[in-house]
Amino acid sequence: MNPADEAWVQRLFEENAPLIYQVAVRRLGDEEGAENIVQEAFLALVEKLDTVRTHPNPSGWLLKAAQYLILQAIRESGKQNACETPLDKSVQQISIPFSYAPPLGEVLPAGLTRRERQLLIWRYEEELPYAEIASRLKIPIMTCRTQMFRARCRCKTLWAQEDPL
Repeated sequence: MNPADEAWVQRLFEENAPLIYQVAVRRLGDEEGAENIVQEAFLALVEKLDTVRTHPNPSGWLLKAAQYLILQAIRESGKQNACETPLDKSVQQISIPFSYAPPLGEVLPAGLTRRERQLLIWRYEEELPYAEIASRLKIPIMTCRTQMFRARCRCKTLWAQEDPL
């Protein structure tokens, strides 16, 4: 790796590592695991340096890679726990450490347009910032915010029509 690439990666690390670490600690509940996620995300960045270097949003790429690694760690820890913990037939109730929420696409009302559904999923399920959504749609951020506001209003209206109190 040349010095310019090293400086670029260092800048990305300084800007994004604290956020990735905070998200990983919150999701995993494990500081050591969170540190591993940060390291693995930046190792993936270095391995795909040419691709990420030309990416329109390298920080977004890093956050998405970290989200994938976090989910992978959660799945692996669940499998590991299931293998290590003996099953007890006398157990009547299984406690789940987190509450299951169905994917947003399954609970959104049917009357939304495809664009409205996509906006809501990107913002609330994938937790993308407005800048990333605007970049994907190739529109100004303020237009993105306006469209998001309208999508939320339409969603609330449709939900109210489906289930009047």
